[in-house]
Amino acid sequence: MATGRCLCGAVSYVAEGNLTSVQPCHCTDCQRWVGGPFMGVEPDTITIDGPVTWFKSSEWAERGFCPQCGSTLFWRLQNGSHLTFTAGTLDDQSLLQGIREHIFVDHQPGYYDFKDDAPRKTGTEVIAEAMAHLAQDTDR
Repeated sequence: MATGRCLCGAVSYVAEGNLTSVQPCHCTDCQRWVGGPFMGVEPDTITIDGPVTWFKSSEWAERGFCPQCGSTLFWRLQNGSHLTFTAGTLDDQSLLQGIREHIFVDHQPGYYDFKDDAPRKTGTEVIAEAMAHLAQDTDR
C-alpha cells in the first residue's frame, strides 16, 4: 500500500499492488503535459480522495489533475480502467526500484536517453494494446 497527493494536498490517494516500477511514456502528449516523459505507476487498486479534473486527451485516454494547484496526477483509459498515477506524487519515493518498460519510444526526443535495459514499445504497439483492453472491457 502507498499514499500520495498533489502539491496543495487537495487530492490524495491510496494505491495498492506491486508499486515498485515506473513506466515512462515518451509520447508527444505526455511531453506537453509534464514537460518530459510521464513517469507512471500502475496500481492494482486506487482510492482517490478530493476533486480531480479529467481532460480527454485522445480518443481513448484522459488525464487527471488537481483543479486547485494543477498537479499532474493520473492517466487512464476513458472507460476508467488501466489507471496510472504520477510517480512523483508518491509520499514514499523509495518504493520505486526501477523501470518496467518504456512506451511511445518512437516519440522520444533526442535530448534525453534512459540507460536501462527495460523493454521498449512503439506508439503503434501501445495503442493496439489499449484498443484491445477497451474492447475486452466493453465485452464484459
